[in-house]
Amino acid sequence: MPELPEVETVKKALLKHLKGREIISCDILYPKMIKSPLEEFSTFFNHKIIQDIERKGKFLIFIFSDHVLISHLRMEGKYLYFKDSEPNTLHAKVVFHLDNNEKVIYDDVRCFGIMELHTLVEYRNNEIPCLKKLGPEPFVTDEDYLYKKFQSRDKEIKSVLLDQEIMTGLGNIYVDETLFKSKINPFRMASSITKEETKAIIQNSRIILTNAIEKGGSTVSSYHPENGVDGKFQNELFVYGRSSEPCKICQTTILKKHLGGRGTSYCPNCQHVAKIIGIYGKIASGKTTVLNYLKNQGYKVFSCDEYIAALYSSSLPFKKFLIDTFHEEVINDNGSISKTYIKEMINQNEELKKALENYLYPEVKKALHAFVKQNINEKLVFAEIPLLYEAHFEKEVDYVLGIDASLMTQMRNLNLRGSKDVAADIKLNQTNKFDENAGKVNYLIANNDSLSYLYAQIDKALLYFSKI
Repeated sequence: MPELPEVETVKKALLKHLKGREIISCDILYPKMIKSPLEEFSTFFNHKIIQDIERKGKFLIFIFSDHVLISHLRMEGKYLYFKDSEPNTLHAKVVFHLDNNEKVIYDDVRCFGIMELHTLVEYRNNEIPCLKKLGPEPFVTDEDYLYKKFQSRDKEIKSVLLDQEIMTGLGNIYVDETLFKSKINPFRMASSITKEETKAIIQNSRIILTNAIEKGGSTVSSYHPENGVDGKFQNELFVYGRSSEPCKICQTTILKKHLGGRGTSYCPNCQHVAKIIGIYGKIASGKTTVLNYLKNQGYKVFSCDEYIAALYSSSLPFKKFLIDTFHEEVINDNGSISKTYIKEMINQNEELKKALENYLYPEVKKALHAFVKQNINEKLVFAEIPLLYEAHFEKEVDYVLGIDASLMTQMRNLNLRGSKDVAADIKLNQTNKFDENAGKVNYLIANNDSLSYLYAQIDKALLYFSKI
């Protein structure tokens, strides 16, 4: 979506062609994007002179003698300038015919752009709803004002900066770039941002926006400020659009996660964001041993097995689900849940196994999100997820540490932990497709040797993940 620098660049390009020009007529080819009465909108532009073009946030404002045209480009809107004799573009939505036998086409592939007509008095008095609710731009925002807004928001700083009612003009590209330059973790709560950090956000956003305007904005998708012209600021980007590339400052791999439905690119080292390492392996391959070693080394760890065990022992909603799904036989004489019975049933019935997974996976995901949020400022955090790829949890982690083990090692470990049915436990490996997914993991440990050897391999993995 075009942001402040892109819209400012479009405004300057349009001014060159349109200031003082007379619009002879207007063709509406896609009525849904017009938010004013259609007849009033179409007839208004008969012989109207464009006196000026202004910008507020990401809105373009075309100034006429007594009215204004408000235009928002949204995702892929653009204005293109042609001879009137030339055919319209494929995605032309509104065409303004000019007094010099030329025309300006509003072209929009996604059809998300909007236009609306208001009086000049409404505009000058800040009475237009879509503009009235906008916060100040970074160029004029006040440090005390923004700090108070941060303190009152229990949301991630990235999401708060995208809120146009708090500060207008910054979108996904320039929020990512501003937070990188400010060395601020995008996943931190806005209420944790200090006054000094607020000052850094304002100063750096101004520097970045000014530079972007000078370079004509960032052409990272379909944005072009005018016919055949690209913005140049994409060559200056440090994190946005550079996922999996080395950081230009510290060489750490740039990562990308989704936050509030928006892709968020960042350097985990420069911005102090925890790298989340998923631990994945076969049943009884030694995942718990690895997790305990990491915990003893001072790392924050999350165990899916421990979380699910807690659900079995204390969650009344889970107990009700199990009774509804597996019937009363799932409850032992002492009132506890029979894991043995559940294991037998899901080995025999694929539908029951799916029902159990559909309940557990979202619960585990919520708990994992809470764990990550609590420890987002650590350097490395670890989450043991036995069915990481099978349960589609790979997007929840940044990297994967795989723990492999031979069948003999698995059976030995199961006996050591007191398994009542080693064969049934081994059979559960049919669900685990580790051998198919081993090629996807970032670091693989083969746990078929001594404990000291395993610990040495974990230390090597820690070095790898800290440098990547």
